[in-house]
Amino acid sequence: MVGGESHGGYVLLVALIIVLLGVPQVPVMAQSFDTPLKSGPFVNKLVFNVMPQDEQQVLALMNDEIDLIGDTIDPSFIESLEAAENIETSATLRNGYGFFTINCAKYPFNITAFRRAMAFAFDKEAISEEMLNGFSIPLDSCIPLINPFSIEGQLPYSYYNASIALANSLLDEAGFVDINLDGYRESPDGSNLSVLIECFGSSIIAIETSFALEEALQALQVDASVAPDDWGDGHSRLNFHYDYDIFFLGATLKNFDVDWLAYEFWSEYADEPYRNFPNFRNASYDAWREQLLYSTDYDDVYEAAIEMQKVWVYECPMVICYENIMLSAYRTDKFEGHVNQAIDGVAGWWTNYKVNLKDHQDSPFSGTFRRSAGLDLDTFNIMGASSHYTMNILNELYDTLLRMGPDGTDIMWLAKSYLVKTNADDPRVPEGHTRLVFNMVQNVNWTDGSPLTAEDVAFTLNYYCDAPYNLYGADLSELHSAYMADRYTVVAEFNTESYWHLRRIASKPILPEHILSEIDPSNWSYWSPNPPAEAMVTSGPFNVSEYFTGEFIELTRNDNYFYRFEQPDTSSTTTVGPTNATLPDLFELLQNVSFVHWVVTLPSLMVIVIILAKWRAETDSLR
Repeated sequence: MVGGESHGGYVLLVALIIVLLGVPQVPVMAQSFDTPLKSGPFVNKLVFNVMPQDEQQVLALMNDEIDLIGDTIDPSFIESLEAAENIETSATLRNGYGFFTINCAKYPFNITAFRRAMAFAFDKEAISEEMLNGFSIPLDSCIPLINPFSIEGQLPYSYYNASIALANSLLDEAGFVDINLDGYRESPDGSNLSVLIECFGSSIIAIETSFALEEALQALQVDASVAPDDWGDGHSRLNFHYDYDIFFLGATLKNFDVDWLAYEFWSEYADEPYRNFPNFRNASYDAWREQLLYSTDYDDVYEAAIEMQKVWVYECPMVICYENIMLSAYRTDKFEGHVNQAIDGVAGWWTNYKVNLKDHQDSPFSGTFRRSAGLDLDTFNIMGASSHYTMNILNELYDTLLRMGPDGTDIMWLAKSYLVKTNADDPRVPEGHTRLVFNMVQNVNWTDGSPLTAEDVAFTLNYYCDAPYNLYGADLSELHSAYMADRYTVVAEFNTESYWHLRRIASKPILPEHILSEIDPSNWSYWSPNPPAEAMVTSGPFNVSEYFTGEFIELTRNDNYFYRFEQPDTSSTTTVGPTNATLPDLFELLQNVSFVHWVVTLPSLMVIVIILAKWRAETDSLR
């Protein structure tokens, strides 16, 4: 699993931070009855109400029209939400950031000293404290701090604070001097130096951050100016490697995998469409690529990721500005069991799965949990979904071999165990291949009563692989074969060795073979489920029961779900309390701290995180 054993070190760090800050130790999921992590769901219905406007969602929560805002909330609403009765807010670090990409193929931006000088002159602390009002932290690495693979805090230097003197010395040594004494530096070859900083005009943060960079460059006697991208052609120019100087963007990563390091900044992709926006080329960085991609050992993969980040942070093909603090808001008067999970916060999958009525009387399996959705569903074909709002719904309908747990690490789901084999482990595996063998749980059924077996898993993987332009098949080009060894054992074999092959299939939704076999893979986009008029065959904890376009979609609990909770004897009901908290619980506790506490303690928290992150890097036993 990604992060694997190293996540234990991260949890210990967070536990120590909690002790140092005196954070109240409240349980992550304060349920009124004991349930194993995998048990669920508990509410009868989930209703996703389409509410495009932030103000509309906040007002609906305060007026008890919804129970949870299904997206991160704008910090401007935090004060009124925290003052409201029966409303809680929670925070988690974004698995993403705002950043400037620099055109490393263009002179003089191809000079490392210029990029580093810009990074040293830019005041990231001020951006987080003043522009984002403490709702972010400075960041240098392209892998966010929340990710166990991140190098953040482990380097002997940082670009957090403006260091104008250091930046000036770098430019002087590299030959950037004011030749004509007009107050601005020229390039080392004597040519005029002017920098155009572009950003999307629709984002206030993007504009303000761009002007902050302009000010930093002007302080270095570099002629810089900001130009909002009013024509909206910025993405096209970046995608196809057309001309630009510096462009401000944002990125959000969907999980903790880091194999993308081998593609996004690889020299061979400096002119590949949709890849490597900074057009970065560096032999030292590329030298670690093979180990990152094709080692099957976690420690080797971790080492490669760290070394690639060391090169990347030094070279500054992009200047990462900040990692946001993401905020969630929900009501607490009717429901409990909310889960502030890594990456997605309280609005993620686990809250839908674990939330339950406080006053459940004779049965916990009741209640309608209402949440907002910023956009309407765009399709019921999970292979064609184009927004995370749609995926929030469709992810309730299907299962995966492994599932990301609340702390961001994987847990078994359809698979009850698996083996990863190479020729070194088993001579029957061809040289250079990786063979994954999954043993599946045996009590899973589709909603039409058909059993979900290894045949469905093998079919799904082959279907994705054979379906042109299907996003689920994009990373399966090295899949050699997928087949059913027996009814509940599936084998997936790749024609290369890699730690990441498990990651590439573990979280893909498994589809019903007896439904999709009627549609050729080349026509996958024409599959058009139409519930509830035509019942969907699914396996997940919920299924579609009602849908009104542009208004809401209702999902009803799957009473035959294979991890359904068997209600205990009410005479022996117990309550999960803080005294039962374990180290994995403590990781979640930090994320449940009230926002006021975050604002007060954030500067101290970051100092502690950086110090302890260095300690983590030196403690190999925790990896």
